[in-house]
Amino acid sequence: MLNDKVEAELPSLSQQCEELGRILGLDGPVRKEVLKAAIEDSAYANNLLVCRGNQEFLKVLLSKPQARQPSENSGMELIRKGAEALLRWGCTGFSVVSDEIFRERLSACVECPHLSSPREGNRLLYMIAGAASKDRAVCSRCGCVVARKARLTSESCPEPHPSVPGLSRWNEPMV
Repeated sequence: MLNDKVEAELPSLSQQCEELGRILGLDGPVRKEVLKAAIEDSAYANNLLVCRGNQEFLKVLLSKPQARQPSENSGMELIRKGAEALLRWGCTGFSVVSDEIFRERLSACVECPHLSSPREGNRLLYMIAGAASKDRAVCSRCGCVVARKARLTSESCPEPHPSVPGLSRWNEPMV
């Protein structure tokens, strides 16, 4: 947690609402819900700023301050998951499974209904993650590049086995 001095220097919630109201050219502060939505959703915050010169549009945005819920496999969520996977992998000494286990895992992924292609908006992110054209298949459940995830000892399949309780589709215990 922040120390007392730093916390004392942070603007209060009401001060932040007043500041956002001033930035938007309003006569007073925005509601707490508007500030929260602007903090949680950069697209909403951007729309507020873009519409600050048009009171009619701004009024509509201010009346419905709902932050977009990030999709399970949004770009930021994928980056977070990737960083966590890299950390887990590093904790194992960057070990990989045997070729036999790798083939078994990939075989299970090929038969899984969650196997898909990267979403259009995330293709660059997947290319950076090393999804070459030959191994572009991703899991729509977790967002991982299956050929990469199946190779790592630190990873597990998030999907339950369709017929064996307690096991994943990789025939490994559910984590």
